[in-house]
Amino acid sequence: MNVQNEIEQLTISFFKTINSKITEDNGVYQITIPENYQIYFRKSQLSIAFDEQIASEQDCELIIPGNKILYQIITNCTKKGPITLKQSKMTNGNLVIRYHFFVDFSGTHQSSQLFNIDVDLQTLELTEVTEQLEDGNFSLNEELTPETITKSYNTALEELKRKSDDMKTCFMDKVNSSFQNDLKLFSTRQDSEISELDDAINKKEETSDNFNEIQKFRFDTVEKIEKLEKEKSNLIDTLQEKHTVNLNYNLIACELISN
Repeated sequence: MNVQNEIEQLTISFFKTINSKITEDNGVYQITIPENYQIYFRKSQLSIAFDEQIASEQDCELIIPGNKILYQIITNCTKKGPITLKQSKMTNGNLVIRYHFFVDFSGTHQSSQLFNIDVDLQTLELTEVTEQLEDGNFSLNEELTPETITKSYNTALEELKRKSDDMKTCFMDKVNSSFQNDLKLFSTRQDSEISELDDAINKKEETSDNFNEIQKFRFDTVEKIEKLEKEKSNLIDTLQEKHTVNLNYNLIACELISN
């Protein structure tokens, strides 16, 4: 399932969960939002699409990463974590839990992506449900204990970090490159002046025979160098704070699937 399909599934599932009225016509969804959720979306009615061409032709809002509607959905899901029941058309009763995660890396750069990870609740091993799903109507097994859910979640989280490792590496490379560029840009003056002052001390020692004069010059110049080094140290602290990163792995929804 590609990212845009995941976004569509999450969005429609969310609006169903909060009991919105939903109609669809040629890829355009009309969403009537319940009154108690209108404060989040600042509207009572939404017209949305998940295809760029359709959104442009029908003059409706395109739901993609970074969109305000999707942001509000993810924020609400992160707080409440809705759980829905799904089943495949040819179910044999095997229970799978699908975790929906929103991975968000932010700082001077930003990178975000949706992931879904399936875990078999009998074997607690990773699996992948590829069949078309429909709304489920089944009873949960008594063996579905908090311990089982916790173990399945840990398995999913471990897999999530593995699957998002390339994304994290790319993000951190950009942040580190940005930090080094800023450091080089802003510390050039200090480095240049420190080098000039070092050269001045050496030159003074080579050209003067007056020990007291050399000693005083060295003392004054070293004091200037220390001041510049402190400025550079403060600059590095400021740049490190500016380039602080937040790595967030947010669980936004779960589906129990009878597969």
